[in-house]
Amino acid sequence: MQITKAEMEIMQVIWESERRMTTKEIMELLPDKKTTTIITLAGRLIDKGALQSVKLGRSHAHEYWAVISEEDYRKMQTQSFVRSIHNGSAKSLISALFQDENLTKKDIEELRSFINNEADDHD
Repeated sequence: MQITKAEMEIMQVIWESERRMTTKEIMELLPDKKTTTIITLAGRLIDKGALQSVKLGRSHAHEYWAVISEEDYRKMQTQSFVRSIHNGSAKSLISALFQDENLTKKDIEELRSFINNEADDHD
């Protein structure tokens, strides 16, 4: 599942709310978006399996909620990235991170600690 930048704005609003949201509530938090745009983007997110909705009464109003958590979406995207860019190799990804000159000693220590803890959890 690939969520576009415009769709991600809607997902962020819903994830941050941690509850069901109406079209109107989403519009209030994204004032630069038109109602039709929000409905179109939400429809795409429903088609992708990221959102679900229910129609409210006889109006055109809907209530939306996330089917996938932000954390689960990030995991899926990271796994996809590792598969496509690093041929599924976490070692290749970590090697690329270590070669980055912007990585501080603290960053490296945090990575080492994380790797060591993960290794302990799998023993």
